[in-house]
Amino acid sequence: MSAVLRALPFALPRIGLPPSTLLVGVVAFAYALPGLFGHDPWKPEDAIGAGIVHQMLEPGYWLLPYLAGELYTEDGPFYYWVAAVFARVAATVLGVDDAARLASAAAVISTLFLMRAAARELYGRSPADAAMLVLLGCLGLLIHAHETLGELGMLAGQALAWYAIALAPRKPRKAGVALGVGLAIAVLSKGPWAAVAPAMAAIAMPALSPHWRSRAALISLFEALVVFAVPVALWAAAIAMRMPQEGWAWLAAQWHSIGVPRFGDLLYDLKVLSWAAWPAWPIALYLLWDRRRMLSDPGLLFGLVATGLTFATVVGLRELREVHTLALLPPIALLAGAGVERLRRGAVHALEWFGAITFSFFALLVWLGWIAMMTGSPERIARNFAKLEPGHVPSFEWLPFAVAILLSLAWIWVLLRSERSPYRSVLFWACGATLLWGLIMTLLLSWIDYGKTYRPVAQTMAAALRKAYPAGVRCIESRGLGQSQRAALDYHAGIVTRRAELHGASQCPVLLVQARPDEDDQALAKTWKRIWEGNRPRDKERYRLYVRARRS
Repeated sequence: MSAVLRALPFALPRIGLPPSTLLVGVVAFAYALPGLFGHDPWKPEDAIGAGIVHQMLEPGYWLLPYLAGELYTEDGPFYYWVAAVFARVAATVLGVDDAARLASAAAVISTLFLMRAAARELYGRSPADAAMLVLLGCLGLLIHAHETLGELGMLAGQALAWYAIALAPRKPRKAGVALGVGLAIAVLSKGPWAAVAPAMAAIAMPALSPHWRSRAALISLFEALVVFAVPVALWAAAIAMRMPQEGWAWLAAQWHSIGVPRFGDLLYDLKVLSWAAWPAWPIALYLLWDRRRMLSDPGLLFGLVATGLTFATVVGLRELREVHTLALLPPIALLAGAGVERLRRGAVHALEWFGAITFSFFALLVWLGWIAMMTGSPERIARNFAKLEPGHVPSFEWLPFAVAILLSLAWIWVLLRSERSPYRSVLFWACGATLLWGLIMTLLLSWIDYGKTYRPVAQTMAAALRKAYPAGVRCIESRGLGQSQRAALDYHAGIVTRRAELHGASQCPVLLVQARPDEDDQALAKTWKRIWEGNRPRDKERYRLYVRARRS
């Protein structure tokens, strides 16, 4: 029996490299689907996205994003349109937030295959597969790929634009239409700044390289402008007719989001990219160094221009947010895809074993943590899990367990049966990221959701409000409440507040305050009476609900 078990992995078919299209597609779907279902919206980005979708479905704010009754100026509506349509169609089967996240899977898979198509136009089939695997292995994409997030719609639009520019020398008419559609999706997903880098690249490439310099390619730019203008103009016209003030406010906020790059912003973005774009950036740098005398090559030049313009745009954003660097991952992965097969043997082995050991180690930790929660042994680990999320009661579920087993066996197969090739290094990173995320989102999902959900807090708060005001209350003033908290309260309990920070003090009969545990509320005692206080398990933030005190 033991001999059979030892021989079993080697009885499986070998994985040929470069990988087949089928294998790359399976990895992409295995990457995109876990984490979409079976949990409430999580703070911060996922809760905000779910709140925007909720505002589209309930009050009906479709033209511009709204969050808990207020205009949300950081995103455009396109991604949330798609998410709201998914939610409308599939909500009865999956629930609103789970169905809405299908838009994230659609955006991520589209981005992956569009960048693969772009790399294939520039470098050929094998580097195209490598580019897609590199992007799958980027840690920054892993963190955000499963959230209800406007940036994912932007990524899909930009990926379509990058593909269109790569396609332009061969099929200029098709490229013009694709470029216009991609730029429109980017603008409608995130705002005008999202289209700056691909639009400038489309203009710059004919000037920099004879490969793009043809009459047909120039005509395609005009076609792209027309295709881009039609949906954006229709959207702007609808806003001008229905809600012009809000439209100007959104546009002004978008304008003010862009400023002069500062040295501190540059350092921040480089620091984020050091881990978010791993392992893409070291492979891309090696390629540039290895082919430093051939930088005029169309593929290398395009990758450099795309990365440089995107980086300049991201550094120019006033607000420092780690999620902004998502836009840099596809162009860096595009460069890295061409560099994989040129890696030296030592670099290939280092990436292989670093990926294999790292992801195997953390996968074992996840399994060990799950076993500890289920059985109580090892006792110390079980106690630590219980301490981190007090009150959580673990339960065994067959489907997540079966998926976790399947992912683990697939990882062992990849480790043992992949052919020796430079492509094995990026295959390990793509499959390792898929494995780790899949295990966390199956074995530990209920434990994570217990600590991250706002549902119990929102529902007990709503119950306290109904007890104090059985007929309902129309106005609730809030102080110190973050965007994700406002979104979660609206989504779970229909609690929409009037922010004192934005509108000033009001005559609302109810006040909601987000405070620290040690924060004194004596200053409020003369005017307000506390009727409820709550928080999530292990959370430092407290939510306190007050009603106006009656004067004697």
